[in-house]
Amino acid sequence: MTVKCLSAPILVTGSRGMLGRELVEAFCTRWGAKSVIGLDSSGLDITQPLKVLECFKNQSISFLVNCAAYTDVDKAETERERALAVNAVGPKVLSNVASSFGVPIIHFSTDYVFSGSKVEPLTEEDIPSPPKPNYYGETKLLGERAVLEQSSNIVLRVQWLYGKSKERFSHLKDRSEFYPFDDQWGAPTWCRDVSQVVCDLIEKKAKGLFHFAYDDFATWYDVYQFVCNEMGYSTQLIPKKIAELNLPAKRPRYGMMSNKKLLRELGRESMGSWKIALREFLRTL
Repeated sequence: MTVKCLSAPILVTGSRGMLGRELVEAFCTRWGAKSVIGLDSSGLDITQPLKVLECFKNQSISFLVNCAAYTDVDKAETERERALAVNAVGPKVLSNVASSFGVPIIHFSTDYVFSGSKVEPLTEEDIPSPPKPNYYGETKLLGERAVLEQSSNIVLRVQWLYGKSKERFSHLKDRSEFYPFDDQWGAPTWCRDVSQVVCDLIEKKAKGLFHFAYDDFATWYDVYQFVCNEMGYSTQLIPKKIAELNLPAKRPRYGMMSNKKLLRELGRESMGSWKIALREFLRTL
């Protein structure tokens, strides 16, 4: 059974963030402008149970899509209280309140919940264990576990997001040199594609844990080389190792995620290549 129309609007928290903006746009396109209510942190503090409860009491909601997140991986090592509040406490509050109203949640997590030691695509059955130190990954893991306590909810793990409000790439044209990692594996992910998959998961009344991933993978060095080739940039790319920069938080080296479970759920054979998606995105710049 699929949902072709909504009984009530979808509430999007973190609606002014990179992913939140594109989700609001996708929902409006799929189901109309009245299908979505977007709230940023000034409109709803997801860490405050009474404020979340009041929000649910004041309006009818069919789904809650949580895009609110603390995403500064390195600052999370020192801003621990804030990272924990937004990434772990907030999702738990949302899940508890939403479940009392019978409203399912879609929440986003990350490949940073994994150690990065597995050299083949990670599945939803693999046991998360963030590398240490990586408090960001730890808080995201706590958040996804809180959401998955309710069986009707969805957690979608994503990685290396880019979109209209954070496109990552055009700065290369003004750089003579750039130093991307050549030992961190994953794939750049277009928020537009994630948004379309979220629409499909809502229509299919899906539940549980899924990985969004394309069919192929690369290092950040490969990605920026692709961008330079596509855009004709003359930037000299100088590969760096993660360890060389001595960053406060440790990154998982191998973050490739398997999309097989998602493909089965959506009835698809392929999610395509990150290169096709990025090439199309670059043409919009």
